[in-house]
Amino acid sequence: MNLAQTIYRCSIIAIILATTSCTPKVEILWSEGEIGENGNAVHCISIKNAEHLPESWAIWCSQMPVGVKTLPGSDAEIIEYQANLHKISPLSKEKKARLEIRYESAALKRHSWAPEGFTLQEGRKLTALNCEYDFLPLPSDGQKWYEYNASFSLTQPNQTAIIPLPKYRTCPFEIKPQGWYRIEVADSVKILSLDEDGAYYAQNTLDLLRENYEGDIPPMVIEDWPDYQYRGFMLDLARNFTTKENLFRLIDILARYKVNYLQLHLSDDEGWRIEVKDIPELTKIGAHHSLFPELGIQPSYDGNAFPNRKDCLSNSFYTAEDYKEILRYAWSRRIRVIPEIDTPGHCRAAIKAMEQYEKRSGDCSMRLQDPEDDSEYYTAQGYTDNVMSVELESVYRFIEKIFDTLISYHSEAKVPLLAIHIGGDEVPRGAWKGKNLHDYFLLRVAAIAKAKGVKIAGWQEITSCQAEELKDVLFANNVWNTSGGNDYLPYRIADKGFPTIVSNVDYTYMDMAYSSNKQEIAHSWSCYTDDIKSFTIPLRPHDNVLGVQAQMFTETIRSFEDLCYDLFPKVVGVFERAWNRESAESLEGFYSKLVYFEMPYWDSKNISYHLPQPGIIRKGEEIMTNSLIPEAKIVVKENDNSTVAHIEYGHMRSVDSVL
Repeated sequence: MNLAQTIYRCSIIAIILATTSCTPKVEILWSEGEIGENGNAVHCISIKNAEHLPESWAIWCSQMPVGVKTLPGSDAEIIEYQANLHKISPLSKEKKARLEIRYESAALKRHSWAPEGFTLQEGRKLTALNCEYDFLPLPSDGQKWYEYNASFSLTQPNQTAIIPLPKYRTCPFEIKPQGWYRIEVADSVKILSLDEDGAYYAQNTLDLLRENYEGDIPPMVIEDWPDYQYRGFMLDLARNFTTKENLFRLIDILARYKVNYLQLHLSDDEGWRIEVKDIPELTKIGAHHSLFPELGIQPSYDGNAFPNRKDCLSNSFYTAEDYKEILRYAWSRRIRVIPEIDTPGHCRAAIKAMEQYEKRSGDCSMRLQDPEDDSEYYTAQGYTDNVMSVELESVYRFIEKIFDTLISYHSEAKVPLLAIHIGGDEVPRGAWKGKNLHDYFLLRVAAIAKAKGVKIAGWQEITSCQAEELKDVLFANNVWNTSGGNDYLPYRIADKGFPTIVSNVDYTYMDMAYSSNKQEIAHSWSCYTDDIKSFTIPLRPHDNVLGVQAQMFTETIRSFEDLCYDLFPKVVGVFERAWNRESAESLEGFYSKLVYFEMPYWDSKNISYHLPQPGIIRKGEEIMTNSLIPEAKIVVKENDNSTVAHIEYGHMRSVDSVL
């Protein structure tokens, strides 16, 4: 090849590369619609640079199951594939620069509920698409927050007012409860305790006091103990995962508040998060997401369709060694880990993973779903294929395998296994062709647990089974469905002889949004839970009520920062009341501790947290603002059609209040 030919070929290549690089990318614009008379809204999806779409295409995205109806005149159709996964398909082959899809669905409750994870499919080729959002202006709420803030008064708390608040009185019980301790501070510090828990809590209290006093603690005597022996936190890792390192950070904060149980929700429809070495598909398939079943389960809440992406919380899992390291880390802080494998509903990740295991190995001995089961059902989350076929013996061989794995991990880590949580909740009507097999399943699992010498736990639905065989191996049940003023329910179930953990959705579900502000993330299907509502949870003594647990489900979580933001400060009230069933503190006093002591601590650890909105009103020509936090900076901005304000405190800022 001569020089002229070389130059010519290089020129052609350069032109091709330049042309390719200049091709506009297909992009999405999502626009929020106004609420109509029927309570729904008409939203719009615009596909920009659509002339560059391939001949045969589909676009997938994630959208909360809210009901979608494509309107006439649209250039493509939106189809609810299953649960939160939706498919956009063209209605004609006509090439246009811009395709418009107008559709009617429920009004947008929060910005975080808008469709996401737009993915272009051309055969086996997938391309992630950028999405731009056009939200409606926020409604005016500044006056509401101004009045609320004005009704609240914070004061600098006493330095002894740590969380949870020590009782500072003599224990009246002849037999001291587990976790009791006594501290005498004089020329030296003397600690008395009856067990390792008490010794740890005593040191914890001293550390918190030194933090508040910024050094030496003045002479004092502290005697303290927990009112409940179960003070728990549940983290949903199945919907969106949390790395081991971030979980360690969270465990450190839980230990600060003397939490002693950590329930890890390791499986659900959207993910299986713990390694089982003999069944690699459980994590190879069940812990990753794809549009192709041999690569992963269907895209979940974030819409991610790429199983190898490391930046999506919908992918990943804990190896056996990770899990054992987590066990040891938590146990060194006197926190007992309870693993949860949700059954017999909420099992789609396991079911689909085991289908791929069977295809690879030919082994059907642990099959979870009968291929001939044509039961018709629709779960609360929109699934039609997530329930184990509990009449199959193979289901119980699978459960035995999982029990053996978890038992061995705890044994190898030299950390006690107090119980395996089996879920047992939300089996949809219509499963098992309408036959009531729930009790049959629970008793089979109870027999497995008894044979292996392990206790089981479950959500409140398991208490529909009254059999003594279940009660004999039952560690506890979590009573959660107390919506509509049913706060008595945990005690009614405890009256029936079931060991009970108060897990009221109205107070302990941290995935309930702080307020109706659309910039907040999380749910509101039960209620809103502000910064301090959990401190008011109704509790009373009962022999079968073991304690209280906070729950964090993660459908709306997209980062560790989101997770912490939804947790802090509202979760702290649960931990305060789990230690002190009856608190003499006022709401103002408790929140003052959060602001003056805890928020600076979270800042020091680079932990995200929620700040209350400022109030903003107009009096004549003057704009007036206020904040619950006296030292917070209030920032006011004039937009085109409104005036908005937010507060800044530490490294955080609040959502906007609108005049």
